[in-house]
Amino acid sequence: MSGQHHFLMTPGPLSLIDEVKSQMQFDLGSRDRSFKKITAHMREILLNLIDGDGTHSVVPIQGGGTYGTEAALASFISPTDRPLVCINGIYGERILKILQLRGVQAVSIVGPTDQPLSVAEIARYLQEDRKITHLCFVHCETTTGVINPLAAIVELAKKHGVRTIIDAMSSFGASDISAKQTPFDVLVTSSNKCIEGPPGVAFVIASLDLLKSKGHHLNSFVLDVRDQWRSLERTGEWRSTPPTHIVQACTKALDLLAVEGIRRRRERYSSVRDGIIRATERYTFPLLATNARSPVCLALTAEGVIDTQEDFDALYTHLTNYNLYIYSKLHLQTRSFRIGCIGSIKPMWIELLATAFRDFFTETSASNNISYLVEAETVKGVL
Repeated sequence: MSGQHHFLMTPGPLSLIDEVKSQMQFDLGSRDRSFKKITAHMREILLNLIDGDGTHSVVPIQGGGTYGTEAALASFISPTDRPLVCINGIYGERILKILQLRGVQAVSIVGPTDQPLSVAEIARYLQEDRKITHLCFVHCETTTGVINPLAAIVELAKKHGVRTIIDAMSSFGASDISAKQTPFDVLVTSSNKCIEGPPGVAFVIASLDLLKSKGHHLNSFVLDVRDQWRSLERTGEWRSTPPTHIVQACTKALDLLAVEGIRRRRERYSSVRDGIIRATERYTFPLLATNARSPVCLALTAEGVIDTQEDFDALYTHLTNYNLYIYSKLHLQTRSFRIGCIGSIKPMWIELLATAFRDFFTETSASNNISYLVEAETVKGVL
């Protein structure tokens, strides 16, 4: 196997800078005072970045983002609750599936994957069904990179006395989210997106009143957010072995995010996104309207050339020959594919992407022309 670093242009995991990766070289005991300090510092930075001091607390969960999402859903939605899941992509669908697997009688609204969620439609649903207890949705749905109206949906939920649980995996770190200005109940994110850390730790950011409440009986140890929070508050320790090296690297990444600032990071990602559009515009079209695009990832279409997973596999394999790695699945409903704009992406990678696309689409066009000529000659011969 090659020791060469891949040029990752995916929506996560992503390319890390050496300063972050270097933190994983140090071995620390999970119960040691030094690691407890790192955990406390990590939680404090996150709380400051989300403007949650005095109203919310940060609870790290071992595992990737979906672990955090399931922990939040399991801990704060009881089997007798009736959550409304607002879906416009794969990760909204995943929220619904998790709730159904846990026996929760969830209901859902499904909207187009290439458009933001409709606040008016959600409002109508809440008006008609007064039994709804929670509103669950994805802030930045990385199925297409569409950004959903966080503040408006949270305000609507508060108006109806409904709790909010938000998947902010791909938005936190690149979007302005303030717990003071947008008083959400629960928000979940992870280390390997806009925080620019390695995968392996998720964060449930929950209101203090929810964390302090008794809650329902939970038939899981590892998913119990309240119990994890109580342990961290009381002893500074995780209840079971944490991913120590990942936490160390993630804390460094959060330090760097605090220095760069969310606004400047968003501008950096937006610049990468716009550079990718320019590099590929002769061959592809952005799926989303300008006002719906997040700076996190870009969904592109190439109608007539990339219409099936097999078509896309040819492009994906071609790009790997240039050491470029984008997201490996075609979204069949929209026939779009995704390129990530986050992480330590170098300008040279975008230039290389432009070359790779030119080579692929030129070769594909020539191949299609030859096939057309062969078919024409065959038909002519038959006639």
